[in-house]
Amino acid sequence: MAIGPEGGFAANVSEGLLASHPQLAEFWPFLDVLNGESPRGGVLVAASFIEGLLYRILDSFMLDGKAKLQVLDGFNAPAGTFSAKIALAVALGLISERERRECELVRKIRNKFAHNVHPTFDDEVIKALCNELTFRAMPYDGVDVNAKGSFTTAAVGLILNLTNRPHYVGLERIRRIDWQI
Repeated sequence: MAIGPEGGFAANVSEGLLASHPQLAEFWPFLDVLNGESPRGGVLVAASFIEGLLYRILDSFMLDGKAKLQVLDGFNAPAGTFSAKIALAVALGLISERERRECELVRKIRNKFAHNVHPTFDDEVIKALCNELTFRAMPYDGVDVNAKGSFTTAAVGLILNLTNRPHYVGLERIRRIDWQI
């Protein structure tokens, strides 16, 4: 895949790649948005994308109907927050402990950027959180990976890890049981 100067990643993805990997259809445009954002915007966009993936994972597993919508949709819904989606996905065995930890770190970093007036990746608390991310790029051959690079690579790694999950979780969707009493 050639990435040209105009159009970004999404404009240069081959139709063959999308035909064989349709789950990546949202990923390429996300990269374009992520790359065009400020540091704060990038954190918020990446966290939102991850929260959306968790929503789709949960949605793929749960029974269809009004009850599912009541659990998933809206801030006051039991799984209406990023934190609740993470906890429910773990409780149902839909994400690993490592993925849970990574999601929690992304959520904490997102909160630092969302709830502070002038957040930066130079903030010591944010740097420390970014250093805990396990999906991040590690320093190599004398190249240092700063906090922003750590966050961005970890978020993209986590997203790629979870991108196919709704499909596979859907194959194991729970089924209604007619309980006999």
